[in-house]
Amino acid sequence: MHWEARFREHAAQQHGLVAKFHLPGMDCTAVHWTRALDNGRWDALSPRVIRLSGTPESDEQRALAAVLDASPGAVLHGRTTLAWFGVRGYDLAQIHVARPRGLSGLTTALGKLHRLRDVRAHDVVVVRGVPTETPLRAIWSEAARFSRPELFEAGMQRIGRLLDTAHVSRLVTWAALHEAVHEIAERGRRGTTLMRALAAERQPGSSPTESRNEARLEHVLSQARVVPLRRQAVIGGHEPIGRVDFRDDALPLAVEVNSVTFHSSPSDRANDEMRYLRLNDAGFTVAVVWEDDLWSRPSAVVELVVRARRSAQQGERVVMHSPSCPWPPPTAVLGTPLPAPARVGVPRTGRGASAAF
Repeated sequence: MHWEARFREHAAQQHGLVAKFHLPGMDCTAVHWTRALDNGRWDALSPRVIRLSGTPESDEQRALAAVLDASPGAVLHGRTTLAWFGVRGYDLAQIHVARPRGLSGLTTALGKLHRLRDVRAHDVVVVRGVPTETPLRAIWSEAARFSRPELFEAGMQRIGRLLDTAHVSRLVTWAALHEAVHEIAERGRRGTTLMRALAAERQPGSSPTESRNEARLEHVLSQARVVPLRRQAVIGGHEPIGRVDFRDDALPLAVEVNSVTFHSSPSDRANDEMRYLRLNDAGFTVAVVWEDDLWSRPSAVVELVVRARRSAQQGERVVMHSPSCPWPPPTAVLGTPLPAPARVGVPRTGRGASAAF
């Protein structure tokens, strides 16, 4: 394939953009980069990012360009993350990006760069094709602005409202807030005192927004006389994979409840599937209950949990979805045969896998 065809193919997956650090992955060199700049078909946005001429400009392109220019390891950060998730009061007038300290000494011409002391793997997600912090991690960054004692009361009000707004929008759960306070506070990050005080007023499961789907699943399983699951369990050892909605205490089984709103885009799917594969690699069977089935087809949800338990008992590392899963094949949907070979939804290493408890 001609070098420029490779450039175009890559740009088609990156909102029309190519970054200089992408060259090795495209089997291209700095010579091809120079040719692209000289042939008039590519626009230089910075010394490290180019755009295919004629590509429509968009918020996604602008945000990704700033991330690529600050990479490696860069993500949308703080106020920009909150704007990216649609939180009122925040906008994209200036793009804030961040990367872990020590990865690079480069600056960026396309955004305001922040260097972070530590970034946990589960603090990063991909939304609309752009790597970004999670809303909770971004809110913690906002809380750091109120870390001085004289700003504490103002922070309680401002960050408290921000947390509640994100919670109502299903961007933050109180369980995740408590987990972050427990883990991040040990590292002495600014804003810890404020976030701990806010978490104390927001206990896991204390609001209808957070507990509605979980309570519904518990009710469905109870009505069918199925052995209950435990809510909000952290899975993993020295490096936790993260918190799952439910798990079986007797079997290596994790159960997640997904809504179409936050789990149907290609980037959402890619992020979720990577998480499920990590659970598979840790020895877990994964059952994914889709919200529509939870409320309109409870019998399918019961069947999913029963079959997932059977697979867990047999030591099969699989990912199963209830029928309303919007993802296209080859993802396994309960009752739908998979084409072979399939990457997700079939045993990863057969039987007898060990689980990380």
